[in-house]
Amino acid sequence: MRIGITIILTLAITLSVVEGSFAQINPDSLISVYTKKMQKYLDKENKLSEFFSFTKEGIEVYQPATDTSKKKLQFLLQWNKTDSFILSMNSKIKRHYGRIAHDKELSFLAIALDPGHIGGDLESAKKEKKWVEIKSNPPIQLIEGNLTLATAKVLKKKLEREGATVMLTRNEEGISSFGVTYEKWKDSLFLRSVDSAFTRGDISFEEKNFLLTKANDLEIFRRFFLQEDLRERAKKINEFHPDLTLIIHYNVDETNKEWNKPTKKDFNMAFVGGSFSADELDKPEARIDFLRLLLTDDIQNSILFSKFIVESLVEKTKVPAAMDSCAIYLKGNCLNTDVPGVFCRNLALTRMVRGTLCYGESLCQDNSNESKALNQKDSKRIEEVAEAYFEGIMNYVKSKNK
Repeated sequence: MRIGITIILTLAITLSVVEGSFAQINPDSLISVYTKKMQKYLDKENKLSEFFSFTKEGIEVYQPATDTSKKKLQFLLQWNKTDSFILSMNSKIKRHYGRIAHDKELSFLAIALDPGHIGGDLESAKKEKKWVEIKSNPPIQLIEGNLTLATAKVLKKKLEREGATVMLTRNEEGISSFGVTYEKWKDSLFLRSVDSAFTRGDISFEEKNFLLTKANDLEIFRRFFLQEDLRERAKKINEFHPDLTLIIHYNVDETNKEWNKPTKKDFNMAFVGGSFSADELDKPEARIDFLRLLLTDDIQNSILFSKFIVESLVEKTKVPAAMDSCAIYLKGNCLNTDVPGVFCRNLALTRMVRGTLCYGESLCQDNSNESKALNQKDSKRIEEVAEAYFEGIMNYVKSKNK
């Protein structure tokens, strides 16, 4: 409730300060445009009318109904104030694509790289459920958080050589986005983080009490710390104001339980924002993120960016783009875009990170060939993936310069 009041007051102040710039407004046209966009990219279950309604006056946003109450109007975003809302959601520092008195392709671009997960040793990776361990000769042990960081560091150097300013959300194996290990976070930041999450409305009083008095170490890690780490990543990225954000992950075969044997599956794909289900809009913050994705060009720009990334991954790795039949969650949790291998999915980072982004999922680590290639010291496969990301970024930027 407290976070809802804060957001509504902030939004009201912003909208009252900045006047809308629409000279003429055609509500019917706007309703048509945003209805189509919502159906195509945002409304996974065709149930979001429980939270949003397009009217002649603007977009009505509702508080969700409960077992004992009906939905209530939270606020009305008038059509002539939607551009003000977009400005309030997009504080990005404007930079220039291309060359301005420089001979480097990426001069003046800021790029955020988020190496997925945390990594560290095998024990830490198993706590995070992000590892592959195949009994073979020689044995194969892969830790996704270490693979993503290695990829990000190779990519960072390539981008900086072309003039980009690059930020990593984490810099060392086993170190979270807070700049410390989970153990140090628990010792120094845990209590403060629980209080902040309760104040924001992210956890209930019962969950707060459980975390502080009953939860064991693994429960704190999985139920709370990992979500706080994602929030910190999004905060770092948004404060950096990047032109482009690339979130780097490696995939696995979801049906290959425990990832202790090889699979034949292998594909590349990427996620962008969207594909909300009704139960993912209970919190006011999520409804604000939904409105941002609806009213800005973030989804469209992210799809174009991800198109170049996936095409480059396919070309460089010789591994095809995923179809929605490749994984259960692609049909169950995603909406297809018009681009092969690019899917709308409501993940924490695709929702909270503002601007143009690509959430890359390259290869299947537990694939019989990939596991061997990725397990090599100074893996050439990591270099190939980094080069694919680099060329995808370059091709996207070149397309914007035409």
